[in-house]
Formats: sequence, structure tokens, C-alpha cells
Amino acid sequence: MDGLNSDLQALFTVFQAGGVPGVTSEELASKISSAISRLTQPPHSTGSKDVDSTCLCLTLIGKIIAGLFSKSLPQDARMFYEDVMKRLFGPADLMSELVLLLNSQDRLLSHLTAKCVSSFVIYDLCTQGDMNHVWTSTCAETFQRSVPDCMLDTCLWSLTEVIKGVLRGECASKQEILQKLIAGFEAALGSLYSKLLFQDKSEQTQAAKNDVDTTIFTFMDLLEALTATRLRNGICSSVQRLMFLHTSALLRLMDSRLEYFVKKRVLLLLKRTVVQRPGEDWTLGGGQSVIQGDELLAADMLALADSVLQEAAAGWLRQVRVKPQPSFFGGNRETFPASEGKDAVMLRATSLILIKSLEIKTKHAGTGGADHVINVQQYMLELLTFLQEHVGQFKGEAHSCSWILLVFGEQDDDMMESAKALTTLYLYQRSLSSSAPEACSWGCNPHCHFILLLQSLSFDHTVLLDFLISAETCFLEYCVLYLKLFRDNWQDFCNSCSCIEDSARVRNTQALPSASEAPLEGTSGTSHLQIPPQSRTSEKDSTACCLPRLVDYGSSEESEEEVGSVSDLQTKRSAEELADTSSRKVVDLEEKVRTDFSNSLAGKVILCLTELRTVITKLHSRGLFPYNPTSLLKLLMAIEAKCHS
Repeated sequence: MDGLNSDLQALFTVFQAGGVPGVTSEELASKISSAISRLTQPPHSTGSKDVDSTCLCLTLIGKIIAGLFSKSLPQDARMFYEDVMKRLFGPADLMSELVLLLNSQDRLLSHLTAKCVSSFVIYDLCTQGDMNHVWTSTCAETFQRSVPDCMLDTCLWSLTEVIKGVLRGECASKQEILQKLIAGFEAALGSLYSKLLFQDKSEQTQAAKNDVDTTIFTFMDLLEALTATRLRNGICSSVQRLMFLHTSALLRLMDSRLEYFVKKRVLLLLKRTVVQRPGEDWTLGGGQSVIQGDELLAADMLALADSVLQEAAAGWLRQVRVKPQPSFFGGNRETFPASEGKDAVMLRATSLILIKSLEIKTKHAGTGGADHVINVQQYMLELLTFLQEHVGQFKGEAHSCSWILLVFGEQDDDMMESAKALTTLYLYQRSLSSSAPEACSWGCNPHCHFILLLQSLSFDHTVLLDFLISAETCFLEYCVLYLKLFRDNWQDFCNSCSCIEDSARVRNTQALPSASEAPLEGTSGTSHLQIPPQSRTSEKDSTACCLPRLVDYGSSEESEEEVGSVSDLQTKRSAEELADTSSRKVVDLEEKVRTDFSNSLAGKVILCLTELRTVITKLHSRGLFPYNPTSLLKLLMAIEAKCHS
């Protein structure tokens, strides 16, 4: 057996280098089949050496499949690899033996088997378009049985990996393959959804509860993959609609006996769904646009939002548990004072689910008349109560709008999503009455949010420029939406600046250092909002697929035809005229801002926006800006004009 392991290790080294081993494809296939058969055929072997040999074989098969997916593999090696796979999964019928190992009590062996099986299924789907009937029937039967155990978890994981692999792969008929794949499990997964999420778990034993925790966590991964398939590829089946139509079942898990990490996974799934970024942490990225053509998606998103708001009205937020410290997945664990620590991931997920649900609902409420008016203020006050309970720093804040940075300050994409949604909610609430709403009382004043955001960035216009040219956040959409509001409501902006300055003075008065203490920071009183750009982190390593386009801003008078590539932006004459006009005004305006506002908050905001407009104008005049910013520049210039008047 030691000799076999040595041979297998030597073969792995050859495959690692992309070469052809000194054995025939028939001999190699026979060696692999024989090693795996020792564990699956009577008399069963349970020796550690046999398990080691099987693990080596599984790893070797995975390496062969990875080589076949590689475009750099030499032709002779590719032919050899393909012949080995045909012998293993053809006459040798290796899949029938591998599925027996999925339920192995040795978790390493079970996991390596699932990886090997999933890799082959992905390879077979992408190259031949075939569904492996052995794997399909095994998983479907396991889902129908719906008993939380190792086999169910492994099959759920395997199907999730196959969906991800096809989504990420370069398949010729990806749409058709995904439809066929999901259709093969539609009935079984529908049954599993009902049995896992609707059954009474009050009488489960602790052992069964542990199985349920793992199973539901794995099931959430599968639901996210199905949702990503729907939003990114426009494929809609009954099983993909279940999460939207039965969101209440997921929300009520917050009041179950499930472990904290499972509840957190549930909320992350819902958050990624409402912001339409499912699959963002496995290289699909948040910059990809949602495929149009799913006629049921809008109605299903509304159903999801309705469920969230109904549960929130019934006290759902009071059931959400938030640990008083960040969650760590291994490694050293730090302790935090109760007044400072928080699980920010849980807070962001909970807040965004409610905010985005309100945004979805208010967009549909506009066509429903007075009977469909949404009391945004009531829900936001409920959210503020929830945050005051779990965010220690928020309890001492004199200004309610500061919650947005306390919760989202470490996550740029979520920050912009929430700011954009809150601006939409403010505009909706204001449309219900002629007088401007007292938005600060319920933490929803977009002027305050924008001012606090710039303050947290130390009024650095280069950070705003980075946001504008990046596809990793929705800052462009948010910026345009807010600047239009700013342009038309100058006095409200000034009032917000005064309100924030007053709150800072109150905070400073309450926290004056003693005579023996030297002040360590400035007197603005907002040091906890000073988040350096380099410390702003991300929950994902997002890969942007394209740069954003600037679209219609609301009126034909201030919008021009937008283009999406630098080569189409060589409108030199208009750009140079704009640059000349800007350069003449910018010196006067900056001097006026510095003179009139000097240290005022309003002056710092205007100066930051002026610097931003100046650098955008210069880049655009040289054809270096990635899209046509003319309409954005008009908005910025209109705001500067307010400062002149």
C-alpha cells in the first residue's frame, strides 16, 4: 500500500506540471478504480492506509479535471487526461462508487469525495451538456428524504458547488444547462424547503438540533446560489421563488433555537437578495447588472418586502440577537467593552433588509393611492430603537442621523446602498405633505447623511472621485440622487449643517476633559466618525465587470446622451469650453468659500464638491474620465451657483 501511495504522489507531481505520466491511461484508470473500490465493495476496508490512498485518488481526479479546464494544457496531455476520464466514468462507472462515499463517517473523505464528484459533474455539464444520472438521482432522493444528516449536508454542498461552477465557468449553453440542472431538483428542493423551515423544532434532541444547524446553514448557501442564478441569468423556476414568497419562514428563524452563526447566515442571504448582490463573495461580484426579462421578479421582490415589513410591525427586530462583539471565525479572539463592541455584520444586514424593503414598498405605493401609504417614520423609529440597544456609541449621540456611519462606516458598498435608499424614503415621505418632514427625529435626513459622510472622509474629494469611477458601489446613483435634492433645497442643507454643529457642541460640552488631561483630538466632537480611507474594509473581494454609465437624471433639459466608453467621449470642444469656464470660476469660488465660510461645516462641504468638480472637469477634458460626466458636472455647478447667490 505504501508503494501505491508513492506511485499516486509521483503521478500527482507529473499532473501538477501539466505533463503526461509514464503509464497508459488504462493503467492509471485501473489503479484509481482499485484504490477506491477497497472502501466501497465488500469486504469493506477501513484501514487508514486505504483511506489515504482513496483521498490521494480523489485529489488526483480533481487535478485531472482542473487540467482539462485549463486552456494552457499541451495537446498530448489533454488527450491523455480525456482518455483517463472516459475510462473512469465510462466503463468503470466510478460515479456509482463515489456516491457511496458521500455518506462516509470520515468527514475528510466525504468532503474530498463531494469535491471530486462536483468537479466531474461541472466538467460533464460544460463539455457535454449531460446531467450525470447517478449523481442527480442520489441527491434528489436524499433531498426527498429530508433527514438532517451528513449525507443531506454533503448533497446540498455538492449541488451548490455545481451551480457555482457552471455560473463561473465558460459553458457554451450556460442558460440551457442551468435550466436543466435546476429543473432536475425542483420537486425535491421544494419538499426540502417546506420540511426544513416549516416543521416544529421544539421537540428536537440536541443531536438532531446540531444536524439541523449545519443543514440549514448549507441550505442557505444553496438558496443564495439559486437566487444568483435568477438575478444574474434570468432563470426563474418555482424553487427559486420559494425564498421570495415565504420570506416570513426565514425571518422567524430569528426566534428559533438555531445557533447564532446560522441566523447570521440567514440574514446575510436576505440582505444580498434585497440589494441584488447574491454570490458577491464567490467572484460574481457586485458590479454585475441584474438580467432583465424575469417578469415575476418585481412582484416577488415586493412579496419579500411585504413579508419583512409585516414581521417588523409584529416585533421581528426584537427577536434579532446581536452579539456585543465582532464574530471571529477562528484565530485569536479579542474582547470589547460592552459600550464599544458590536457585531457590525449582523447590524448591517438587519438594517439593510428593513431599509431596502421600505424602499421597494414605497416605489410600488405610489400607484396604490391613499390606502397604500407607508408609514416610513414608524419603521425607522423601530430601527433606531433596535440600534440604540445594540450600538453603545449611539446611546450618547445627540444627533439621530449619525447612526448610518456607526453601522455602515466600515463597509462602503452597504453604506452607499443605505444612503441611496434612505434618500428615496425621505423623498417619499416628503411627497406625502407640503411641509418638509422632521427627518432628523427619525434618523432619515439625507443632508445630514451626506455631510457626515464627507466629514468621516475628512472632506477628501479624491475619495469621492474613487467612488465615482468604481463599479463596486452604487455611489454614482446615490450622488446624483442626492445632488439633485441638494440643488433644490439649499436652506435644508444649511439647516442640517447647523444641526450637526450644534450636536457637536453639545457632545463636546458633555465630554470636556479635566484640567489635568491634555486633549488628544480636535474639538469637533466627531472623532469616532473619522474613518481613514485606508481603514475602510470590505466583506468581499469584489470583481467589477464594467464601469458604470451615467443615465438620465430626471429631466431632458439637464441631461445629454450618455456614452459608455472613453473612445466615444472625445467631445473636445464642449469639454474644453467647460474646462475654461470652470478654471475661471474655481479660483473665485474657492476664495469666496474660504472667506465666507472658513471653518464652517457648509463651507467645507462646498469646497470639497468644488475640488471634486475641478478634477472631474480636467480628467474629462483630456478624455480620461471613464464615462460622460457632463450632467454630473452641471449638478455640481448648480450647487456652486447657490453659494454665489
